[in-house]
Amino acid sequence: MIENHKGCNMQGDPRTIQILFFSLLLLLSGCGLAEKDSNTEAEFSIDNYKGKWLILNYWAEWCAPCIKEIPELNTLDNDYSADLDVVAVNFDHIKGQALIDLAARMRIDFDVLEQDPADILRLSRPASLPTTYLFDRSGKLHAKLVGPQTIETLLKQTDIQ
Repeated sequence: MIENHKGCNMQGDPRTIQILFFSLLLLLSGCGLAEKDSNTEAEFSIDNYKGKWLILNYWAEWCAPCIKEIPELNTLDNDYSADLDVVAVNFDHIKGQALIDLAARMRIDFDVLEQDPADILRLSRPASLPTTYLFDRSGKLHAKLVGPQTIETLLKQTDIQ
């Protein structure tokens, strides 16, 4: 028998201990993993994308052209994953679970950054949306594209066949 500091008795039943242990394990397993499981990334480095084209897309849920281009970006990220990565930044700085939920609701299948990498990349924040920055395979800024993009308009900017 185990007695806590308030004097309440807790029986050392192995099944109760197992349930408590697995409940605690389950609870702790979610700590720090929500970002990975939800296609968000906490740290950004352009070096992580070298060798591929990087499409960095600024979007917002109230932006109709942003919503229109999401299926195009999903297809591009899925079909051309050997040559490029699509990464999104929410213009309204939504973070945490709210960002995860919003990306899921908007059916964004590519990675969504929780932190805006504009300072790291020495970019100015977009004045209009959607804005897409395209970085070449060496990590250098290749183009800034304003307005909704399609698979064709983005591929035309690259060396991808």
